[in-house]
Amino acid sequence: MKRNTRIFFVVFLIGLSLLIVTVIRTNSAPAVLSFGNEEEGATSGWVMYPDFLMFPRDFRVDIRANNTVNVYILDEDAAKQWNADRTLDATWSYEEIEQGVFNEQANSRGGYAVLVYLPADSATAIKVTLTFSGFEKDLLAASLAIIAVGIIAIGVSSLISRKKRLETKLVA
Repeated sequence: MKRNTRIFFVVFLIGLSLLIVTVIRTNSAPAVLSFGNEEEGATSGWVMYPDFLMFPRDFRVDIRANNTVNVYILDEDAAKQWNADRTLDATWSYEEIEQGVFNEQANSRGGYAVLVYLPADSATAIKVTLTFSGFEKDLLAASLAIIAVGIIAIGVSSLISRKKRLETKLVA
């Protein structure tokens, strides 16, 4: 049983290590992503900005424009759908916005894209900033689950070991 206990202790340590990494990632500088055109009137109509990776964390969307715009954040499937047939299925939508700050929460890890509609026939400059903060909920849950499995397995292994030792003493 000592070997099993060691294996379960390693599982516990893996979970603890993952928890420490999750806390360190959370306490590091917040991730900030910026999208937009800094030159007025550089483009008009629909603009898709490059894909980015989003984690299940809290985030803030800061939209600044000199004209009324529509901003959409698309998950990976919606971005593919937009590119294929221009069908819009946004995860987050901000319509008729000139300036605003919105607090959101991502529920899943994956690729996302920012899609913006800039009004035609106008000189529009826009900046969309995403600022991420808080724990990555999926990593936090995984690390706590691994730690719990390790603790429970060590406890059960110890109980079985004690029971066997007690039975051996009673037989002798």
